[in-house]
Amino acid sequence: MEPAAAAAPGKASHHTVTAFHAAAATTPGETTPSATRASRWSSLAATAASLVAVGLGGAALLVWWALAFHPANARLWMVPAGLVLLGTPILAWLSLCASAGPCAAVRDAPARV
Repeated sequence: MEPAAAAAPGKASHHTVTAFHAAAATTPGETTPSATRASRWSSLAATAASLVAVGLGGAALLVWWALAFHPANARLWMVPAGLVLLGTPILAWLSLCASAGPCAAVRDAPARV
């Protein structure tokens, strides 16, 4: 018996042919292109957020050292640590853009005339 025929008179069935075919088209291990795209963008957002946090931490460390310890030239370890934390996100983004990262889509896009 068809799902629409099994439904009570006057009520629409919750089963649709389109939903059935869409579910049948993908195997359990297969991901849809939109799910893959969403996963890639969420991964990119998490990476960007962590790189921004590391960079801000390095900038904050350098500002703290400059305001509190620079006049006395004390705690000089904070300077290289802050520079490493500040420079790491910049190098990470440059390496991502040079490889097949988020900038590759812009780099490999066809030129519009």
